[in-house]
Amino acid sequence: MFNVPYGLYGGNPFLHSSYIPDQQPYYQQPPRSYYNPDEQLAQQARARALAEQRARRSQWLPEEDDDDDYPEEDGQYGPLGLRERLYLDARKRQQQLERQERMRQEQELARRRAAEERERQLHLEQRAREENERQRKVLEEQRSRRLRQEKRERMAQLAGERETENARMAASRSPSRSPAPSPSPGPQERAPIPTPQYDEKHEEAASAIQHRYRIHRSLKSIRDSENKFQDLKNGFTFPSTIEFLQPGAPDIHIFVEAQRPPIPEGEATAPIESDGKLAYTLRNYPLHAYVEALSKLLMELDGVDSWGSLDVRNRRKGVVKEIEREVQRVEAYWKSAWQDYVEAQQQGKQVEEAVQTDEDMS
Repeated sequence: MFNVPYGLYGGNPFLHSSYIPDQQPYYQQPPRSYYNPDEQLAQQARARALAEQRARRSQWLPEEDDDDDYPEEDGQYGPLGLRERLYLDARKRQQQLERQERMRQEQELARRRAAEERERQLHLEQRAREENERQRKVLEEQRSRRLRQEKRERMAQLAGERETENARMAASRSPSRSPAPSPSPGPQERAPIPTPQYDEKHEEAASAIQHRYRIHRSLKSIRDSENKFQDLKNGFTFPSTIEFLQPGAPDIHIFVEAQRPPIPEGEATAPIESDGKLAYTLRNYPLHAYVEALSKLLMELDGVDSWGSLDVRNRRKGVVKEIEREVQRVEAYWKSAWQDYVEAQQQGKQVEEAVQTDEDMS
């Protein structure tokens, strides 16, 4: 065509590329690339920006291999533009900073928990040492009391034997006349040792001495318990903040400030109904320890025998009443604190309901 016989390929139209099976048709071939100076300058500017961006990022983040995240070919950015790349880099930095902050908080929490655990272990060890020391003192005191008691019993027995011997010797003498003087024994003769003889009077005297000693020992035990009670009461201070267990959720603790002062000593204590429960924590340890020490004193007084003595019975009864009044005084203190807290919560709810009602009416 156009004065060219049989086309451009030597007159044979079958030599065209569209008729060759191994080649693609012209409309499926990729377009030819031409040299564009503006595009080359833009590519160089993108490469410089990428290098500057990596240099800035290396100042704040560790070196990483970003080839997988941002595929590049011949200095190109791939499917993402510069703004998207900057946004992704900023997002990665923010996420890494958040991970570092979380790790720091977890480490701080772990250190705090370890410190609390160490403090708790030290406190438990201190309590164990104090308990061992107290038990050792109690055992030593019991041993000394037992030794003193045995010594006094031996002395009483010796005194009874001496009185019996004196009575026997007095009975053996004649009341009417004095016996004739016997010839003094020779240097080789010795007076026979008299054999002690006991009768009912001697036994009654020994029983009376032993009975009085037992009463004296019971009164001394009561005095010791009373002195311990006074020392405990003088050394105890009522806590200003009490820790309670939340009703229905024992894992949650509530810290309540005591609004009322303790009841003065000697005043009658009325029973207070309360559903609050004290938590067994370090904050409430002085309160629990004080009540437990008072309970032990009551048990010690219950073990003191009166031996039929009205004085011992009345003295023991008076000390027991004093300790029980102190226990009721401590119980009324923390129960009144819980009662005030519950009433304050109920008043707060009533105020909120009244305000809500006024808002609904308005």
